[in-house]
Amino acid sequence: MEKSVPNQFINQPNNFLLFGQLQILFMKRLLLLLVLAFYCANIDAQEVRTSHGNQVMEVNAYLAYLRTSDANSRDLNSNSNHLEKLLKEVQPAVYFLKGEVKTYGENPTSLYTNSISLRDVASAITSKETIEIVTINLSESSDLNRPMDLSVFSGFPNLKYVYILSTIETTDTTILNLIKNNNPTLGVFFKIEKGS
Repeated sequence: MEKSVPNQFINQPNNFLLFGQLQILFMKRLLLLLVLAFYCANIDAQEVRTSHGNQVMEVNAYLAYLRTSDANSRDLNSNSNHLEKLLKEVQPAVYFLKGEVKTYGENPTSLYTNSISLRDVASAITSKETIEIVTINLSESSDLNRPMDLSVFSGFPNLKYVYILSTIETTDTTILNLIKNNNPTLGVFFKIEKGS
């Protein structure tokens, strides 16, 4: 006698294929979510890298950071090499000290000033378009009591770097506490030359 089961509600071989298709669909959705998650994580990592560049650092640490960024981006126009050239080679420059402006060379790329003259720099300097780096010299102990408001450089369209050079005995923390209104697009770094 043969057993026959009419109208089976569960047909296991067909059911297995149905679950196989659902599993493939689930895997595709999971893969899509993973790709989206990695993409978002990459965006966050780039934001962290950018914000790290906005921190005020010692000049050698800042140059090392730029070299690392240049190596990661494989940029042909190296920011670290350009900054080293601005720091070490003679550039056309503007000096604004004690209310007096002196310009050396055409199309100056460097501006040298001190903390006393800083508040008047926006109105005194006329060749703002070509300035790429500003060096603020701290040479007197009273300079350590005077905040440096970097918003005065908002009218300098090509300004990339602000270099704070202290020739008096001080600490990193003291210099960091002096800086106010740092523009996130500027690279701000410092150096303490003791005994100069």
